[in-house]
Amino acid sequence: MEYLHYYQDKIVFETLQHCLILLYSLPFALILGVGTGFLVADRPFLRSAVLVISSAIMTVPGLALFGIMVVVLAPLQMGIGVAPAVVAITLYSLLPVVRNTTTALNSVDPSVIMAARSMGMTSRQILFRIKAPLSIATIMAGVRNAIVMGVGVAAFGFMVAAGGLGYFIFSGIARSNLQMVLTGAVLISVLGVGLNYLFLYLEKRIQPDHDRIQ
Repeated sequence: MEYLHYYQDKIVFETLQHCLILLYSLPFALILGVGTGFLVADRPFLRSAVLVISSAIMTVPGLALFGIMVVVLAPLQMGIGVAPAVVAITLYSLLPVVRNTTTALNSVDPSVIMAARSMGMTSRQILFRIKAPLSIATIMAGVRNAIVMGVGVAAFGFMVAAGGLGYFIFSGIARSNLQMVLTGAVLISVLGVGLNYLFLYLEKRIQPDHDRIQ
């Protein structure tokens, strides 16, 4: 508590920087993930290819992915700072969003699709008026997973000079300062758990009424 009181300004600054990295990266992950999921849901070959690629990206260790982004963005004078952190977190968060989106869209009851077609609805209308509304809860579950993972992966942002709560963990380890390490670990955990329950609440709120009854 004494450490928290003494370094409260630094703690607030790095916490806001951590949230800023997430605010920059996660919208890109959600737009790309959901958009790609909608695009490839009815295309088995493309769906498999996208899932394989996103799975491969996710298997790359987080720190290694940040290092790769530094090298890739260096020719653009963006190799150090927030840019590589944003790109790395975006790529790392794609799999749960794409996977949940495609799974949800392909899990809609076929009888509902047949009824819609018998009413003369086009494939586009079925996708956006039938499948999308029925898939929101499952898609939100993928979004929640991506956000929670992003909170943890964003800690590596400190290693590429992007700041964030990783400062306390890595600087604390370098200085053998257990208070710094504990501060960073606790704050990241609290942020991750808090966002998880926030989006879990939103997920339940947007869930269709008939699903709640079941």
